[in-house]
Formats: sequence, structure tokens, C-alpha cells
Amino acid sequence: MGLSRFLLIVAACCALAPLAATRFRPPVTIREIEKSFVAGVITLAIGALAASQTYDFGVFAYTHLLYLLAVVTVPALLGGWYVTAFIRRRRTRLVNLGGALAIIIALLGVWGTHIEPNWLATEIVAVTAPVDQPLRIGVLADMQTPNIGRHEQNAVDTLIAEEPDLVLVPGDFFQGSVDAIAAETPAFIELLTLLTANVNVVAVVSGDSDRPDELKKIVEAAGALYLDNQITDLTVEGQPIRLAGVSVFAATSRLDTIASLVEPSDAFTILLSHRPGVVYDLPVGSDVDLIVAGHTHGGQISLPFFGPPVTFSKVPRTLAAGGLGLVDNYPVYVSTGVGLERLQAPQVRLGVRPSIGIIDVFPASVG
Repeated sequence: MGLSRFLLIVAACCALAPLAATRFRPPVTIREIEKSFVAGVITLAIGALAASQTYDFGVFAYTHLLYLLAVVTVPALLGGWYVTAFIRRRRTRLVNLGGALAIIIALLGVWGTHIEPNWLATEIVAVTAPVDQPLRIGVLADMQTPNIGRHEQNAVDTLIAEEPDLVLVPGDFFQGSVDAIAAETPAFIELLTLLTANVNVVAVVSGDSDRPDELKKIVEAAGALYLDNQITDLTVEGQPIRLAGVSVFAATSRLDTIASLVEPSDAFTILLSHRPGVVYDLPVGSDVDLIVAGHTHGGQISLPFFGPPVTFSKVPRTLAAGGLGLVDNYPVYVSTGVGLERLQAPQVRLGVRPSIGIIDVFPASVG
């Protein structure tokens, strides 16, 4: 049994135990409330202990459990009390409120788990730069999937339809076991080949979930550029471009690549990195006109009037939420990405739609 299913069972039991403790009736006394609370806490403790002993339990697994407690346990418990009160014709305002909350929370759970993660958006931003003519850059970030499905295909088709002059892929192209990715490699190559067949230049760097050797084989088989810790000079639609790509892993070649960007260039210079925090690694005076990154997924959960509580990035939270911003006077674009954090994490997007990015670059004199 997988971890997700096990945690779902734990969350369901955490609702069933308090219901049983009150004989499936809404608690009406302090003692009954205490019994419900204790029954739920004991069930949760036993379930969490069993999960930690059975699976490799990390921070994402605890987050997954908390999410299930919020969208499964709470609505199941409140809904159970409402149904029994309805059958017994003993509804009160408090019970009715609980029933309404159960429906709202359950719907949010369905939305965040099954609908919004597949509701692809196209984010279009504009930036001025030292270019001779307009340039359209497509961004395909964080597919982070063990297999190619309808959602990933839709992302690539949508990106091609925007007719970009070049496409940048800032890592986390896949996520899964060695065997799973090996079995799906032909599908990954086919999808990336679709991009290279329709776009002049497609460049890829590795991310946290990628295994660089495997990714490099996929990228090269598809005819794309693999740019981990490399700089290449290109001409796209007559525009000279200096394109640098860096990996997330510490290496001398990574430091050398970043250091080389101090050298001035007449070409439009783009730094492609999985993590947007690379902006803080640039030496003072680096000749970089645009940084393109992913990694944050926009936080995957964004709260109204607050934004994402967690982004796992050094850049300001408002930028990590996705979009274009300035950091130390460098334009940085952060994509919310196409996919989700997999493995132990809750596969949820709430308030943060997946997206492909379009960066329209205009000559500074026009902007």
C-alpha cells in the first residue's frame, strides 16, 4: 500500500474515532467534546507512528497528513454529526453550521486536489531589454511528473500555439523512481521532440527532482540543448543571445559559469536556473539581462490577501508566488510551473494554477 492511501485511511479513522466516541451524535456536553478530542488525538498519534515506522516519513509526509486532516477528517467529522442530527431531528444552529462547513471544506479539497492542478493557465509578461527586435520566450517549468499524460501534453501544445522564438525549461522535468522514469523515457523524448520540431531553440537545465544523467539523455535524444553549467552563443530571429544555464548542485563548473557572466556582452544575456535564488550568487556587475527560473510552484497553496505561506526560495515571497520582478536590479521571471511536488507531498494546488510562461521581450527604446 502506498503512503498516500495509508495516510488517507489514517485521516478517515481520525474522523471515525470521535464519531464513535459520541455514539455518532453531536457532542452536547464538555465531557463529550473531550471524549471526541481524545479519541481523535489518540487515533492520529497511532496512525502517524505506524506511518513513520512503515514509510520513509519526511517533512512532506507530515504536510500531506495535515492536508488530509483538513480536507478529509474535518468535513467527515462535521458531516457525520450533521447527518446523525438530521436523522434524529435534533439539528441546532451549531450543527447546521458544521454541516455547511463540511460541504465547503470538502469542495475545497476536491478543487485543490482534482481540478485546479489540471487547470492550466498561460502567463504572459513583458520586459524591455537590449534587443534589436521583439523576442518571445516560452517557459515550461516543473512538469515534475513520473509519466506523460493529458495535462503535460496540453501544456506543450498550449506553449507551441503561442509561437515562441525559443523555449526555456528550468528543470524538474520529471520526478519518480529510476525504473518508472526509464519506462517512460520514450514518452518524455517524444514530448520534448514535439517542442524542438516547432520551436527554433529549446534549452533545458536540471532541477531538484531530475537525475542529470537521465535528463541529459532525454534532452539530447530530442534534439534540445542541455545547458547544465554551460554558456552558449545563439542567434534567434537575427538576435544574438548569450544563454547560460546552471544546475542546482554545487560544482566548480557552476561557479565558473556564474563568474563568467561578469564579462560584458553585446548579446542579450539570459541566465536559466531551476532556483530563482541564483540571482544572489551573481557577482556584482554581472552582465545579465534576464533570469528565468521555476522551483517554487507559486507555493502550490496561496492564501487570499497573503499569498503562499511557503515557497522554499530566498527571493521575496511576492516574486516566488510567480511572475516577473526585480531583484538587485536583475529582471527575474519565476514560473508557477506545470506540475506538482510528488512522492510524499500532498498533490494539491489551491489558489495557484499551473502555468506555461510567455515572456515578451521588447527593445528598450520601444518599452
